[in-house]
Formats: sequence, structure tokens, C-alpha cells
Amino acid sequence: MTKFKRIYGFLAIFSLVMLLLPVSLVFASNQLKEDFAVEAVFTENILTIIGVVIVTAFIGSKLFNRFGIPQIVGFIVTGVALGPSLLNLIPLELSSELLFISEIALGLIGFDIGSHLKLDEIRKMGRSILSILVFEAFGAFFLVFTGVYLFTRDFNAAIMFGAISTATAPAATVDVLAEYDAKGPLTTSLLAVIGLDDALALLLFSLSSGIVENRLTGSAGSSILDILLIPVVEIGGSILLGIIMSLTLDLILQRIKGQHDGMAVSIGFVFLSVGLSVTMGMSLILTTMVIGFILINRSPEHGYRIRYTVEQAGPVLYVLFFALIGARFQFSLIPTMGLLGLVYISMRTLGKYSGARIGGQLGGAIPAVYKNLGLGLLSQAGVAVGLAISTGTRFLGYGAQGEALGYLIINVITASTFLVQIIGPICVKLAITRAGEVGKGLGTLEEWVTEGTD
Repeated sequence: MTKFKRIYGFLAIFSLVMLLLPVSLVFASNQLKEDFAVEAVFTENILTIIGVVIVTAFIGSKLFNRFGIPQIVGFIVTGVALGPSLLNLIPLELSSELLFISEIALGLIGFDIGSHLKLDEIRKMGRSILSILVFEAFGAFFLVFTGVYLFTRDFNAAIMFGAISTATAPAATVDVLAEYDAKGPLTTSLLAVIGLDDALALLLFSLSSGIVENRLTGSAGSSILDILLIPVVEIGGSILLGIIMSLTLDLILQRIKGQHDGMAVSIGFVFLSVGLSVTMGMSLILTTMVIGFILINRSPEHGYRIRYTVEQAGPVLYVLFFALIGARFQFSLIPTMGLLGLVYISMRTLGKYSGARIGGQLGGAIPAVYKNLGLGLLSQAGVAVGLAISTGTRFLGYGAQGEALGYLIINVITASTFLVQIIGPICVKLAITRAGEVGKGLGTLEEWVTEGTD
């Protein structure tokens, strides 16, 4: 009975907030324009919206928690409710204005992934991780390619959908692992795979795009080496930038005595690395992942302290990040997904899960890893949508056929992303529960520092 009272209490609070939300936004937008500049009013609107989004998304997540559903699903669903599909309190224009929040959140997530990858553990599981990475990526690629081709009889669409299907959303997975304090062989393997997955996806996407461009133009066009040059430079540049930033940060931290000063400088370096990555066209997730990986292995105490700070301060940004993902979704896109979207989702799910299982068995992974890791690879968000948008932009100049292909990919990937973002986190929780790794993570700064000096 007490449990239902709590649920009703959360529902009442959530409803109250949703009722007060329009009033607060109207009040913020009707400030005395004679006394304040237009820019100030607009800034106040944004701050009001950000505050309301964080509060409502948090309450919404607790409602889902009551039914054993990961909090990230509550964040996303609340974002959908506040977005253009329903209340339209977070217009698409505002989501674009807040893009920098997504970049910061992904940078912190990248660092968090890297800081969990210790060399001694990677050495033990390196063969299985590499095997799983290859088989889950190519498993999704070939099954999606085959399914889409049989459904559409369009080689260009099939190979592009196949390439995009290899990308995995690290943010959703990391959030669930942190929420349930997961730790163990499955968690380590999963973090390593999702950290490297997008680099492989970028290579396959560039190669597939080059092949489709050559087919659309009817000429030989660029060679394979030319096609692969851009992603290789991006990946290599991201790794190099991460190495430089991590070594520089480590030197600075060795000269800083104050713990709080060190944490402030560390977060500043992560922000700086994100900004440089975006400016230079590098992968911000890969860059910050390298920083976390080098610090945790070169100077464990520094690495653990920064990770503790990230995991304590990051959730505020993560709430906003996932709520904005939901706000960008539009229900009107679901019909455009059609049967092709269902083919894409089903083939990608089968390819990821079966590929991870086969790769894990061949790589010598323990049963808890190869039986469950595939369940943690189903989420797909920012990277996939970014690749889809890149496809639309890239093929727009190749006539009606290229334009139609670009719009098809954008519509299907955008609509299907919402569905897998809801299903994916639930499957991650199922995976770590089946592997017995829920609640095994160390949660205090003192424990982490002790762990780092063992």
C-alpha cells in the first residue's frame, strides 16, 4: 500500500509541475520589455525551461524506477512530453540552441568510459573484446544490408543502412551502468566495445558512402584509400589530441596540491578537449575516452578522483541531455518509418546480439559476458542520427535518386532511434542483472582512491 501511495505522490507532483510549467514560461516570456533587453528575456526563458526540464525529467524518471525501468527512459519520455509532439514547450529551435550541452555530456561520458578501462583488465580480455567488436559490428552490417536489400531491392539504401546500423549509443549504456553501480567482466567488456564501436562505424560509413557516391555518379571516382583517409585522420587525430591533453593534465595535476583545485582544472580540461575536438572535426567521445584511459593507467589516483567528480556532477547534464533527445523526437516521423524501419530494427538487433555472442565464444569470453553483452549494444542515438544527416547532405547534390535516398535514411533512422532508445536501456539492465554485476561498483571517493593504489 505504501508503494502505491508513493507512486500516486510522484504522479501528483509530476502533474502539478506540468500544470505550472506553462504559467512559469509565460511569466518568464512577459518580463517588462521596457526594463530589460530582448536578449535578457530570451536568456531568462532558456534558464526557466532548463530548470523545469531537469525537475520534471527527474520526477518522471522516478515514476519509471518504481516499475523497475531505468531512469533514462523516464528522461526521454518526459522530453517527448515537453517537446513539439505534445506540449511544445521545448521547440526544435531551442534544442539546437542547447547543442553544446549534448557535446559536454558526451565528453564527460567519453572520459567516464576511458577511466573504467584498466590495462591489466584489458590485457586479460583483449582477445575477447576485439572478437566481440568485430563480430557484433559486421553481424549488424551484413544482416541489415541483407534485410534491407531483400525488402527494397536497392543496393545503395541497403549498404548505407548497414553501415549506420553498426553505431552504438554509449551515453544510454553508461547511464544505466552508473545508475545500478555495475562492475565486473561484462561491464568492462561492454564499456570497451561501445567505446571502440563508433570508430569502426565511422570507417564502415565512409567506405559505404564512397561506394554509393561512385554508383550515383556512374564513375570510378575516389579510390578506397582516398575514401578511408578522412575517417583515419579523424580517428588518429582524436587519439593524438587525447594523448596530448591527458599528458598535459597529468603534469599540471602533479603540481597542484589542493584537491578541489585539481578537480576544477580537470573538468576544465575535459571541456577544453571537447571544444577542440568539435573545432578540429575530431571525435569528442574518442578524445575524452583516451584522456580517461591514460590518466587511470598512468596516474590512478588522479584518474579516480576525476572520475568521481564526473560521476557526481555529470547526472545534472545527463538528465538534460536525454530529455533533449526526447524533445527532438516527433510522432509524425513514426509513419515514415514503415515496414522498412521494422526490418532495420529487427535485423540490427539480431546482428548485434548474435554477433556479440559468437564473437565472445570464439574470443574465449566467459559465459556471463558472451551471453549478455549483445543486450547492451541495442541503443542507437546521436552518432547514428549524425551519420544519417550527413548522408542526406552528402547525397543531396546527386539528383533525384540521391535526394530520395538521403531523405529515406534520415526519416527511418530518426524514427527508429526513438524506439531503440526506449528498449536499449531496459536491455542493458537485464544484461547486468543476469550477469550478477548490479551493485558491485565502488561508490565513494575513499574506496576508489584505495582501489587505484592496490
